Amino acid sequence: QTLSPGERPAWRTIGFWKENYEFVLAGITLAALLAGWIGGEVTGALPPWSVTTLAVIAFVAGGYSGFVGAWEQAKEGKFDIDFLMLAAALGAALINEWVEGALLLFLFTLSGALETYAMGRTRKAIESLGKLRPATALVRRDGSEAILPVEELVIGDVVLVKPGDRLPVDGVVIGGNSSIDQSAITGESLPVSKHLGDQVFAGTINGGGALEVEVTKLASETTLSRIITLVQDAREDATPTQQFIDRFSQPYTYAVIGATLLAMILPYFFLNEPFSTTLYRAMTLLVVASPCALVISTPASALSAIAAAARQGVLFKGGAYLELMGKTDIIAFDKTGTLTPGRPVVTNIHPLTNHSVENL
Repeated sequence: QTLSPGERPAWRTIGFWKENYEFVLAGITLAALLAGWIGGEVTGALPPWSVTTLAVIAFVAGGYSGFVGAWEQAKEGKFDIDFLMLAAALGAALINEWVEGALLLFLFTLSGALETYAMGRTRKAIESLGKLRPATALVRRDGSEAILPVEELVIGDVVLVKPGDRLPVDGVVIGGNSSIDQSAITGESLPVSKHLGDQVFAGTINGGGALEVEVTKLASETTLSRIITLVQDAREDATPTQQFIDRFSQPYTYAVIGATLLAMILPYFFLNEPFSTTLYRAMTLLVVASPCALVISTPASALSAIAAAARQGVLFKGGAYLELMGKTDIIAFDKTGTLTPGRPVVTNIHPLTNHSVENL
């Protein structure tokens, strides 16, 4: 398919909206919320039907993601924070506090969008790690050379690595001498000399010499593959705080719903209070008890930190270790070159003649 300059393929456009629809819904919710609040309650410039329409738009856009999640849980007989947030928003609408309800839905949708965005960044970090390994390798078999996918290599194959190429597999040097940039794997900033019998890693960059490497690990078992798996596992490994929130959410939801029903029913039957008063009080309790701060904070921040660290070459085995960093007192690093590049640079110039610094 031929595309004009600046035109995007349809599948990319679909993928963009699929990945960012929650941001779009959050934007629609906020826009409708602000327009209705300013035009209705602040200035009074909008007629009541317009304010009602904007409120409905804000609730539909803001509640879509939560409704989908709550419906999936409800089909399994469970009620979680998604249901509680929707109930709180509807409760606010029942007592004519639609602004507060729409604001809750906006925060809830925004938290989901941020979490999706953070997961996308983590996925891209994993994909960038995968690109370190070539997809094919030049292999010598039975006296002839052929280019094969790295997945087809077996232990014992001989791979030919040209100067400047990335190594496709882990192996042992059986021919040639060279220096290899292993910084992507070991953190070594300076090239490491490789001779007969030395171990080499997939994803590292060969220097000026040609090498013959005997494959010692399958493509799925290389050091680089294990690193990628490590980052994937870290993305799925919840922090202790997040695990607590997940365990806490369902009983908390039932407790809040129960307290709301009691606050609405007991004063009406036993204290003879008007139902409108007890309903208002119960819905206020429901709105106040909505845990939007808990929903927003932990998952998105943990995923963002893991993704940012992966892009900088720092790998966490899981979210639990990310939280432990806050309790760390001492860090031990292996050697020079891990924290510093090991390459001298000019920091200051002190002329010994009449020449100026600018001329030098």
